[in-house]
Parts: sequence; C-alpha cells; structure tokens
Amino acid sequence: MAEAARAGEAGGHGEGDVSADDDVELVDAPIGPPAAAAAAPPAAAPRKSVPPPPPVVASPPPLPGTKTRVPAELLSALPVPEALSPRPRRPKRSKPWYEEVFDEDYLRTLPFISNEQNAREARFIESSLEAPVGAELLDVGCGYGRHAVELSVRGYKVTGLDLSLPLLIRAADESQRRAVSVNFVHADMRELAFDRQFDGAYCMLTSFGYFDEDANLKVAEGIGRALKPGARFLLDVVNRDYVVADLPTRVWWEGSACVVLEEVDFNFHTSRITSRRSVVFDDGRQLEQEISIRAYGLHELGRLLRQAGFRVIDISGSYATRGQFFGGASRNLLILAEKRAPDH
Repeated sequence: MAEAARAGEAGGHGEGDVSADDDVELVDAPIGPPAAAAAAPPAAAPRKSVPPPPPVVASPPPLPGTKTRVPAELLSALPVPEALSPRPRRPKRSKPWYEEVFDEDYLRTLPFISNEQNAREARFIESSLEAPVGAELLDVGCGYGRHAVELSVRGYKVTGLDLSLPLLIRAADESQRRAVSVNFVHADMRELAFDRQFDGAYCMLTSFGYFDEDANLKVAEGIGRALKPGARFLLDVVNRDYVVADLPTRVWWEGSACVVLEEVDFNFHTSRITSRRSVVFDDGRQLEQEISIRAYGLHELGRLLRQAGFRVIDISGSYATRGQFFGGASRNLLILAEKRAPDH
C-alpha cells in the first residue's frame, strides 16, 4: 500500500489527526413520547410529534493503513452501496498488484492529509537522518511526493523514485506548485542503479514488503549501495505484532467522490497482509482491488537490514514516540539504520 499501502504505509497509503480506534457511533434518540405522557389516559394525553432519529455520525477520514473500524452490528446501518457487499475473489490477474493499483483511481481513494501531519512526518525524517541542509536524499517509493516536496522546501536535494507514472505526475505538479526542484525517477525499487550517491534515504508508509523474500532483500541491498558509508536509512512499516491482534477486519472510508470498503486479513503461513478493496464511484463505476504486503516483526526486519549491510541504531513505535518501541502495542516499526563501512 504505497501511501496507503498504509498505506500505505499506505497508505498509504490521507492522514488527518484521528485515532486508529475511532468507531462509528450512533447517537441515542427518543423513539416515542416520554414515559409520563404515555402513562396518562388517552383522552388527556396531548399528541406529541416524534422527532426523527439523528443521522449516523461517522468518524473523520482515517490515516492510510489505519482505517476507521466499523463495528459489525453497525455495518448494515452505514450508507454503503449494495455493490460493496462481500464478493468472491477476483480471477488471477496478469500483472502484479503493485503495477495495477497505483493509478488515478488510487489517488481518489486517499483520505485528506493535513499540512500539519505532512510537516510533522518530514521533521521526523529530517531529524532521524541527521543530514545537513543541502544533502542528497533518496525517497524510495515516493508515491505522489509529499515527503520529497516538503523536504525539498526545507533545503534538501531529493530524488524520489516510484514505479507509478500517475503518482509521479501528481508529484511533479506539486513540486512545480511549490516552486521547488525534485528529481522524480520512474523506476522499479528492485533495480536501483545508484552507487554511493546519497547522504540519507527513507522509505515511508509501508512502501516496503511488496515482493517475495529475496526481492525484498534485494531492495534493501540496493538502498545500501545507493548510500555513502555511514549514511542513514529510515524505514517505516506496519508492525506485524500489532496488526495480527486486530485482524481480520472490515473498514470503510470516503475518498474523492467515492466510497471504499476494505476487508483485511492476515496469512500466518506467508506472514502477508491481504487487503481486498471494493470501490464505488459517484458515477456508478465499480472497482475491485487486491493488495498483498509482507508484514515484518522487529527481529525479522532487523535481520534483513543486517544482511543488506546496515546496522540498526534506533527503533520507534510511532512518529510521536521517537526512540521508544512498545512491542505489540506499537502500530508502526520505524527503524533507523546506518550503512556499515566496508570491511578492510
């Protein structure tokens, strides 16, 4: 979930300041006349109009990868079109999901992201990498470029890499709007061709883990080759130990002129999160998507980074708890690693 692959990471995949535990609530309302009036003789009791029940109150748009949970008993009361009812699995596709999902329709499914949230995440990246202003940074899986553009505004020379042309076009438009220069590269993160060029790198919002075990390791090794010795790499993924306690689940949210229903489950054999999305647009068009991301525990991801030539130097469980990780109680794994100098 690039931004959503939390989110996603969509994300990945918008990010408003909402809690991951916000539920849709029904406000209690009177459904008849007061008890005292009901007990009076029919002739004496004045006729009273019954106020209509208030509408269902939905929580604000959720963070990518942290969708608003809808209790099962309330799901039928939500204004979700019938087209979003559970369906059989889609037939096997001709392309991997990550080559199909991240298009203009994906951009429409993203919830709102506040400028404050974007700035907060950029500050976390900046302080973690400890690269001086003017340094060259690599954004792996940059999506529509919100971190790359924000860090460019702060004075860094950023290269943003992504496989999705629609997302890169949106990123280029945003960089032009904010009058900054970002080097956006259309490429596969498994085929990084940089060699000791960057002073820091980051991969945010669960944009890591799309592939099989060997290919995910190859991505980490490519990032290592792209960094100068001693440079830092910040990796942000969803914490498997947190996710498994909360799945399977069914969540929904509103995008831009569309409604999204997502059914999320976890495969304990492959350690992959599977998300099946049904999207209904205001014009009646319907879209089915399936996303699969490798979820890592801390020990697994630490071992993978060591194999790729990194040394883990810090672990955080959220943007608000820098340097603190609470195991299964932390939703995110924010791992800060340093490229080891080659052995002599």
